[in-house]
Amino acid sequence: MSLYNHAQLNTAESGDTAPDLNEVVLGLNWDPLERSAVSYQPDLDALCVLFDAQGRLSEVVHPGHLRSADNSVIHTGDSRNGASPWDDERIFVFLAALPEAISQLAFVVTSAAGHPFHEVAGASCHISDSVSETAWARIDLTMLAGRTEHIVAKLCRSDSGWRIATVVSAADDKLLAELRRLVRCTKYGQAPLP
Repeated sequence: MSLYNHAQLNTAESGDTAPDLNEVVLGLNWDPLERSAVSYQPDLDALCVLFDAQGRLSEVVHPGHLRSADNSVIHTGDSRNGASPWDDERIFVFLAALPEAISQLAFVVTSAAGHPFHEVAGASCHISDSVSETAWARIDLTMLAGRTEHIVAKLCRSDSGWRIATVVSAADDKLLAELRRLVRCTKYGQAPLP
């Protein structure tokens, strides 16, 4: 089912709930630029934001904080050049290992150096089952003209398992601004910007 011109959500077999969902991976990739072509390299970052049942932020896993406190969310490390032949950055989430207090998580992609996604060649991401490699969502970030951060998807705990959605609300802009400040502060040692 196409949600936007940049997002594809695979719900053909299971509605919006994946049965027996245990391990999820966000894969982020982009193409490196020729060194002679420009004076900068695009630098994208994958983040996973954990929320409690009241919607309060509990923890953020990102290139400067590679594991959640209980190791249920693991970031594979920072890529600053997009040179990997597969995913440049990955975040693994072991849903069964998440504390009961965590009821929602958000996968976020940011442009750490502030370059808009439409200027980053090959910028895309996917959310997949890390065991079967079945992709549930694919997002072409280059279609997000002018954007430097985007909530790729949210997973919400329900009585029947975890549900995935790629539709986010305008209220999430405040969260994105906070995450932008967090990344700049922890990754580049910069003071948070307003």
